Amino acid sequence: MLEVKNLKKSYGDIKALNGISFLVEEGQVFGLLGPNGAGKTTTFNLIATLLKPDTGNILWEGKSIFENKTAWRKSMGFVPQHLAVYKELTAFENIMLMASLYGLKGKEAKERCIYLLEKIGLKERMNDKVNSFSGGMVRRLNLVMGLVHNPDIILLDEPTAGIDVQTKHKIYEFIRELTSKRKTVLYTTHLLKEAEELFDTVAIIDEGEIKAIGKVEDLVSKHAPSIILELTLSDFDGKEISISDLGQVKDNVLKTEIDSREKIAPVIEELISRGIEVKSIKIKGASLETVFLNLTGKELRD
Repeated sequence: MLEVKNLKKSYGDIKALNGISFLVEEGQVFGLLGPNGAGKTTTFNLIATLLKPDTGNILWEGKSIFENKTAWRKSMGFVPQHLAVYKELTAFENIMLMASLYGLKGKEAKERCIYLLEKIGLKERMNDKVNSFSGGMVRRLNLVMGLVHNPDIILLDEPTAGIDVQTKHKIYEFIRELTSKRKTVLYTTHLLKEAEELFDTVAIIDEGEIKAIGKVEDLVSKHAPSIILELTLSDFDGKEISISDLGQVKDNVLKTEIDSREKIAPVIEELISRGIEVKSIKIKGASLETVFLNLTGKELRD
């Protein structure tokens, strides 16, 4: 079990983390969900012992990871958001290089590297230079390079950034296989669909604070209303202030929260009474996006 206890980290006057705490159980995918700048990567860099916290601690199996970094780093695999591959080397050479850094040699290293390349669908291209790979292929190689030493806990910092749907699902499949073998995965993203599809537990983080932690369905049940109403409006220029009390307005769309369909008509009648015409209506069930909006007051952003 990984325990993060009251972590604080600042860069000058900027508070990146303001006392976050959470537990990660063995064999689960624990996700940090939040916009860019929320504190996700800083949290990961602390867990990877690339940074030191101003205050707080991180425990793995009850022991501080900062007191024995060498042992911790052998147990932990870190896949950074920014690609860390040598494009002039082949896929096999890249992963063998990483294996050597972890002390793997000879037959053991070769078998481990080929196994991982096969699992991620790159075995047939293992002897090709990485500069001939697509973006999705490079992202998959970047992933397995952090797993070559068979770590017990894996940190994945936005591992699907900028890749196609097929590659995403290949990575999801691989992650599920890891957790089925009791590996623990920490995963950062700002993509709602990833959180809904992949995470066992999600922590919503923003402005260096954990806003909520739980299963997706539990967070929706606790923090979201039953219905999201989106109204596209016409003749709306300059009237944002006049309806700000009714919900959030963006690009001539009013988004508001109601707890029953019976409240749709009163909202429309109120708009009409203020001289604003409703062009179309969209009704959505509660979602993780609604939870995020309720907890942070803003939409997830790229």
